[in-house]
Amino acid sequence: MSRARDLETLLAAPPQAIYLVRGDRVLAEPLAEQLARGLAARGGCEPEIARRPDGLGAILADLRTFSLFSSAKVTLAVESAVLADRGSAAELLAEAAEAAGSVAAGEALAPRERSAALRLLQALRLFGLDPFAGPPEGVIEALPEAAWSPGRGRGRGARQKAGAGGTERRAALAALLAAARAEGLVGHGESDLAELALVLQEGLPEGHHLLLAESAAADDHPLVRALAERGALLDAGRVEAERGGGWSGVERLAETLAAETGTAIDGAALSELARRTLRAGGRGDSTTHDDSTSRFAAEYRKLAVLAGEGRIGRRAVEESVEDRGEQDVWQVLDAIGAGRAGEALERLERLLAGAEEPEAARLSFFALLAGLCRQLTALSGLAARRGVPPADRDYPRFKSRWAPLLQAEEEGLAPNPLAGLHPFRLHRAYLLAARLPEELLEQLPWRVLETERRLKGESGDAATALADLVLVLSPR
Repeated sequence: MSRARDLETLLAAPPQAIYLVRGDRVLAEPLAEQLARGLAARGGCEPEIARRPDGLGAILADLRTFSLFSSAKVTLAVESAVLADRGSAAELLAEAAEAAGSVAAGEALAPRERSAALRLLQALRLFGLDPFAGPPEGVIEALPEAAWSPGRGRGRGARQKAGAGGTERRAALAALLAAARAEGLVGHGESDLAELALVLQEGLPEGHHLLLAESAAADDHPLVRALAERGALLDAGRVEAERGGGWSGVERLAETLAAETGTAIDGAALSELARRTLRAGGRGDSTTHDDSTSRFAAEYRKLAVLAGEGRIGRRAVEESVEDRGEQDVWQVLDAIGAGRAGEALERLERLLAGAEEPEAARLSFFALLAGLCRQLTALSGLAARRGVPPADRDYPRFKSRWAPLLQAEEEGLAPNPLAGLHPFRLHRAYLLAARLPEELLEQLPWRVLETERRLKGESGDAATALADLVLVLSPR
């Protein structure tokens, strides 16, 4: 069903006290605004918007009290996080940690720091911790291990931002919590959920409505289930990575932005803009995160201004948008295996440029590359000793006949480094080993060690050290 039909259905149905619009914020917020305007028009008022509010208590009190003075009132709360689950709470903590390091003791919180403080208070409450019980350091230390690892469905950027709860990060969050206490911030608590549940049960005065636009609203949350049963839940949709490098939902995102800006985008330009801006989660996680879709939206709006009355073309995207989109690490390794050195280096540069923490991404990729080198070294000796012919490109035959020979253990020897490797990856490494000179295969352990030394401080340019190893492995 189209989103226009969804809105018509909601507006034609019996009115509800609370509505929930869920999905990527870039999609959910404008859809919720349309619904709010439709509800407000029926009551003869203008909708009010509260973004990342500090609790819902005051908003709900307004909706109840103002019924004495106004015939209608519609309030839209954007990203309140009141319906988030613990996986979402970990991302809230990651967002708070990103700004926590800039907090200065004794100084008022800047707007960005205040927003981060609210994220922190909400995350603490979702993990069942009282932000005001005991010293700030003790509250932060009480966070469970799960607090530092956003769950499936949350973006890779959030996972990297959260990372492990290191000493410096915990100290910064404790300082942020102390500042939040000093300014009297509260954040969401059980009282907000209790009041929402009460409003859902008893309703609001006629013409009064609360709309929630949320990127995190768990399916198994009792209030979310109740809203869905009442027909007051609207899914705005999400942008997700597809196999092969495409993005589902990006067309809807473009339609939303085209309606907002009055400027359409060509198909080729849309694909290139998505490629340069959108980033998926980690392995097994296809969803984007708010930073990614928000960047897509910001670049689209910029391109719309540059286009004037015309359409956004691919050339404009290539000239105006920095390439920081998703790059699959396995595509880098595949380019190396195929001997395409230029492509491998270009993809590697893109992978590092798009990383939240480039140094960590560089070391992570080196670990994969070092693993590939160990496999190549093992293959150089095992293939000949076990009668495996070189460069057999028939994958089904390799999988059934040669892979078991290469992965078999030998009594009295160290564990086989090829054991447990997926046959497809083993086949790629096997073909690469067949292309490389025997002398180079024998040198790989030394080259890996030398690269590691350069990456970890014995070279002024770590990027060059990694590029040199890539070039060694992908000769033409």
